[in-house]
Amino acid sequence: MTTGLSTRQLAKREQISTAARRLFLADGFANTSMDAVTAEAGVSKQTLYTYFPTKVDLLAEVLIGSVRELGIRPAANNPPPETLADLRRTLLGLATMFTRSLMQPDAIALMRLILGEAFRVAELRVAVREALPGQLLGLTSRLLQQASDRGLIAITDLDVSSRFFVGSIMAYVALDGFLSVEPAAPPSPAKLELIIDTFLATVAVKP
Repeated sequence: MTTGLSTRQLAKREQISTAARRLFLADGFANTSMDAVTAEAGVSKQTLYTYFPTKVDLLAEVLIGSVRELGIRPAANNPPPETLADLRRTLLGLATMFTRSLMQPDAIALMRLILGEAFRVAELRVAVREALPGQLLGLTSRLLQQASDRGLIAITDLDVSSRFFVGSIMAYVALDGFLSVEPAAPPSPAKLELIIDTFLATVAVKP
């Protein structure tokens, strides 16, 4: 938690998590000791454990910090869609931002590392779900509900419709990113537009 921390404390926390990220990516989670993190960050053990009592806490912070870089939270502040074109434009922006950010080499390496540990650590599984598909799913649900309230679309099940959209995007991130043996290439703008237009066709209000 960062609530109530001073600017100096936030900077120190960031200093530690940045050092941990470098080590996790270079040496792996299991091979990175807390001693190594203190040396890399240039802090004392007491300082390290004050901010991060366990190595899992550190890995979770690295994950959360990486998700912040995706810009999902600022995107959540977009005004509600007034037209179907507004909704299409917002969904396209989200899909583009999400796929391009998560399919960068560093992001793929980090997610492979985190997912490998998440299957062994329940707390990390929760963090992964909430930080990645969870945030996109929540934002998509909000956008679709707003569009439905304005009569722009008609949805029978908000959860199913949201998962339909998010699943289409995550398929590229997972299959062509985390699970691919080839260098990752984000889907082209034309493919993302096709995904969104196909999705919107399933929820558009019938004349």
